[in-house]
Amino acid sequence: MHVLLATDGSPSSIAAAQRASEILRPADQVTLLHVVSEAPGNETTGLETSGLGTSAVLPGDVDAAWAREMAEAAADIDRTAARLTSTNLHKRIEIGDVGGTVCRVAEELKVDVIVVGSHGRGAIQRFLLGSATSQIVRHAPCAVLVVRPAPEK
Repeated sequence: MHVLLATDGSPSSIAAAQRASEILRPADQVTLLHVVSEAPGNETTGLETSGLGTSAVLPGDVDAAWAREMAEAAADIDRTAARLTSTNLHKRIEIGDVGGTVCRVAEELKVDVIVVGSHGRGAIQRFLLGSATSQIVRHAPCAVLVVRPAPEK
């Protein structure tokens, strides 16, 4: 079985990866995928967008911003990989729309199941914010395991 674990390095995605590795044991192959969804800078506008808003980025800083973004993505994958016991583990970073990219990679690798975490957002938030998990569930070329966060104690 080939499992694609989509991770962003957050505690909920790491917990989802750990839970999935328990449920889907033994997987023959595990691919950890981190999707960088936005460019850290744009040469024409000089703007960087993030969940916190928009800030100015000087054109000369674009390469440094990309290097930081990719280093953070690699650290996120390493943090997740450190919590897994799989011996046949592959790491991959892609750039693009999260939902579409996860589905494309799943099809390309011919995985048996995609594992994604759910942040437990309600229907209104999903409608307003969009949901990569919902997009993956609707368009995946294979089974999808959505792991909800553990209830807070």
